[in-house]
Amino acid sequence: MMMPKIAKTVVILASVIASSFANAEARPERLLLATQEWRPYQYQERGEMKGPGITHLKCVMKVLKQPYQITMTDWDRAQILIEVGEQHGFFLASKNGIRDKYADYSSPVMQQTWSWFSLSDSIDTKDPMFKKEVMVTALFGSNKWFWLQAQGYRVEKKPRRPTALLELLLSGEVGAVLANDFVMEEAIKKLGVSHRAITTTKVNDKPLGVYFSKKFTKQYPRFIKEFNQAVKQCKEG
Repeated sequence: MMMPKIAKTVVILASVIASSFANAEARPERLLLATQEWRPYQYQERGEMKGPGITHLKCVMKVLKQPYQITMTDWDRAQILIEVGEQHGFFLASKNGIRDKYADYSSPVMQQTWSWFSLSDSIDTKDPMFKKEVMVTALFGSNKWFWLQAQGYRVEKKPRRPTALLELLLSGEVGAVLANDFVMEEAIKKLGVSHRAITTTKVNDKPLGVYFSKKFTKQYPRFIKEFNQAVKQCKEG
């Protein structure tokens, strides 16, 4: 399978003391995870990965005493790496049928809200003709982008950055974008756009978790259960 060309891939290694019961059969020697730069959930700053998504994952790995490696790359490539077996899992992701074909989903690690973002008073996302007439988009390779396609919305643009979503909206190339509230808030601040210029309409809530390849979960059948228990422990702690 041809890999998409990327500008930069960031790899972070982390080691923790292995527990006495974590052997080669029960756990991988090093867990390989792929992700995207998705501010403010996870991002790289001065060679260090930061954000609540990284913080939550570190907590889970510490509870499991599991050595791990994080590769930060484009989101569509992150998912392809799992499909072709070069990585064990990817995060933070919402659940969908396409991903379910080649990977198994963990318990939710964090929450997110999907919303429509449009220029104030210019678009009525609840209008029956909205789906047929208005050009829309979402981050390419995301669950939101595939959902728009499956639901029959007019989708042509393939933006790869949250700021690109906002730029397409402001330029009039799309009438609305479907995005994560937390992520778009960060993009709005970064571009210095007035909140009064943007209308937000909530669509639904979509939990975020980790997908592990079916090959991986077959090889380590107890791993997801242990991972989910660690997620719960981190939330309670």
